Amino acid sequence: MEKTVTLDSELEHVSTMNLVARSEQKGGFLLDVEGRNLSVKTSKDGHTILIPQPSGDPSDPVSWSWTKKHRILFIVAWGSLTADFTSAAGVPCIFLQGAEWHMKPDQVSYANNLNVLMMGIGGILWISFISFWGRAPVIFWAVLIGTLFTIGAAVAPTYEIHYAMRALQGLFVTAPQTISVAVIEDIFFFHERAHKIGLWACIYISSPFLGPLLANFIVGATNQWRPVFWMCVGVCGLQLIMILLFLDESYYNRRVPAEQQPVRASRILRVLGIWQIRNHSGYFSTFRGAVGRLVAVITKPSLVLIAFAYFLTFMWSIGINITTATLFATPVEFGGYGYDSYGVGYLYFTPIVGTILGEIFGHWFNDFIARQYTHRHKGFFVPEVRLNMTYISILFMVPGLVILGQALQRHLGVAAVIMGWGMFQFGIMTESVAITSYAIDSFSAAPGEVAVFINFMRVIGGFSVGYFQQPWGLAIGFDVSFGIQAAIVAFTLVPLGLAHRYGKVLRRKGIQIE
Repeated sequence: MEKTVTLDSELEHVSTMNLVARSEQKGGFLLDVEGRNLSVKTSKDGHTILIPQPSGDPSDPVSWSWTKKHRILFIVAWGSLTADFTSAAGVPCIFLQGAEWHMKPDQVSYANNLNVLMMGIGGILWISFISFWGRAPVIFWAVLIGTLFTIGAAVAPTYEIHYAMRALQGLFVTAPQTISVAVIEDIFFFHERAHKIGLWACIYISSPFLGPLLANFIVGATNQWRPVFWMCVGVCGLQLIMILLFLDESYYNRRVPAEQQPVRASRILRVLGIWQIRNHSGYFSTFRGAVGRLVAVITKPSLVLIAFAYFLTFMWSIGINITTATLFATPVEFGGYGYDSYGVGYLYFTPIVGTILGEIFGHWFNDFIARQYTHRHKGFFVPEVRLNMTYISILFMVPGLVILGQALQRHLGVAAVIMGWGMFQFGIMTESVAITSYAIDSFSAAPGEVAVFINFMRVIGGFSVGYFQQPWGLAIGFDVSFGIQAAIVAFTLVPLGLAHRYGKVLRRKGIQIE
């Protein structure tokens, strides 16, 4: 749709083609015509400027149908769920595995810890390939190989084989978790992305809890651990089926004119990566260039600040998972709550509901913040606006941790645990969307590389907390340990505040992203 309205004097001599570039030079984006006379393509409301401007090429991913876009959004979101789901589903199995292999449960759990670490490493490994080879083939081949290793973990006759299978599973199934953000950036317009990131995040942030929830039910019903891993095989298999039926290559090189874009033949050839190989020269990045983008991203001070804040926050989400699952499964005579597998499984509904409520709130409130700022600044928007939500997130996370710590230490009723855990998870959900949206808005030239850096910090936090969370709480008391965690979350106001206040300047620092 074309819309014509009075240009600001500063943009009076700027052509439509250069409008977005000029706005970015000012540190933000022009998102709304706000009474200006300018021939640009807008959304159906007639005033929201489409970024990027559609090329007119039917193969342009932003021009795909609503149905195709949202099918692909669900596929990559399910892929993100698969990684954490299969990782966390192994936790309720450690007691049965320990009995079978004559090992202590905490020793068996080393396989789960390594799985988490390999997910962080895998994200870094695969991300350079998406610029060099494309999004679709990396997702397909990584998920296919990851599914085979999941089968290996299910049938492993010894702990040593299971340990190796879990490590390799984590290395491969994590691919969609980081690539998905690049796909969202490819197929949706700027003003749509926060919504879609919210939907994606709601699914993947729920996955570390959905896995143990279902696994506890299976363990309780069968008293076996292998059916849990066959469930994980099914989750991976469903992902493979959806990829083969519906996934498409979302990378579109906008530096190539529409009339010179390579013909997109068979969709299956794009999923397998054959089309990308045939059209690689001049269209996709070189491998050296792809690696260089990742290096450039981690030199950006504003990204380092928000990733550090996310590391200090998200790790406690995993820590709560460990502590509550252990304490509620511990018999009453040994200081626990004495829940059976079913009871622990039902407890995992708490963080899932908290995550969903966070998505419902953030879905509308993120838009409200953006609209208000854009209107007050005559259509101009800066990425730092996204970080306003993080302050609200911290207001929920800090008291949530305090309540949870007091509840676990004093053996308060389960309602107190639900309240504290739910509040914290609500905050995690809203902060995740805010931080991811800010990062993608700030460095839209490298969405995958930005996502993998944030994901790596999240994973490393989750990996490290597994080694000290429970002993720490037992040593000094859960009220004290969770109180310290709350103080650490409150401290993240410092890096987030610096990024919020000085982000416009900091975004220009570091190596230029090509």
